[in-house]
Amino acid sequence: MHKLRSLVPSANYLFVFEAAARRLSFTAAAEELNVTQPAVSKTIRILERSTGLKLFHRESARLRLTSDGQRLYEETQTSFDYIFKAIATMRRQSDRDIVRVSFSTSFVYLWLLPRLHEFKALYPDIALNIEESSRDDIDFTDDNIDLSARLGDGKWPGIQSWPFAAEDVSAVCSQSYLNAHGPIKQIADLAHHRLLHFTERYRKRIGWNEWLRRMGVAAANAQEDVVFSDALAATEAAALGQGIVLGWHHLVDDYIRSGRLVRPLPKTYRSGEAIYLTAPMTRSLKPAVDLFRQWLLSRADAAPGA
Repeated sequence: MHKLRSLVPSANYLFVFEAAARRLSFTAAAEELNVTQPAVSKTIRILERSTGLKLFHRESARLRLTSDGQRLYEETQTSFDYIFKAIATMRRQSDRDIVRVSFSTSFVYLWLLPRLHEFKALYPDIALNIEESSRDDIDFTDDNIDLSARLGDGKWPGIQSWPFAAEDVSAVCSQSYLNAHGPIKQIADLAHHRLLHFTERYRKRIGWNEWLRRMGVAAANAQEDVVFSDALAATEAAALGQGIVLGWHHLVDDYIRSGRLVRPLPKTYRSGEAIYLTAPMTRSLKPAVDLFRQWLLSRADAAPGA
């Protein structure tokens, strides 16, 4: 039990006192609280007796606060305002729609961030918790994630999926790199250039040697001279003129359109797989999650190569 209970029998006594002190009238306080005037008067007498304080000067024409009454009134109002704001803030936070998503760092930075303002303009009341994940196989139960993305055929046990972008992969570099090292006329010429590699520990993606073999270079043996731990760093290095990197179309199309990257060869490898948005089958999509999913898919449809 809080020690305030030893001085104030019930919090209701403080509500009655606050109304009477604010209105300086037991009758007006009674009308506000929907009780009788004698009930208000009795409550104030009990409060004065329990606290040992005289709170009002009772005069025939009007009611006045004593100095103790004025201080208690100010403290009560401040406390009530503080509690009200705290509860109102918590209610707003609990009432807000929160969408928890998990994507690769490269997807977050190269695709989502340039478009995120569009979603927030459409749905300002939906809060997004965005996690940068190092793996595709998110455990939706353990990680409490509403929506993620995964490369494959769209068929995973316990997972519902929606195709987002085909896996189209091309060689990309900056124009400044080509200006410094000369044009690339055929796929085999890539062996004479600095190829930027990346190897992600928990996410398997096609590398240069496999890409070259699938593009018809039988004896592909690309030297791993520069290796990054994620696609984002490798893509940024290419944009800075450091070499040539493999670029997934949905991730590098913005860079292509802006001129930061170019495709030195009109050759694209399409694996037949795709990037899928994924969610657990064990729970239905919350309305806010479904709105975010629909928005992602609508923006993917508007992107070249989607």
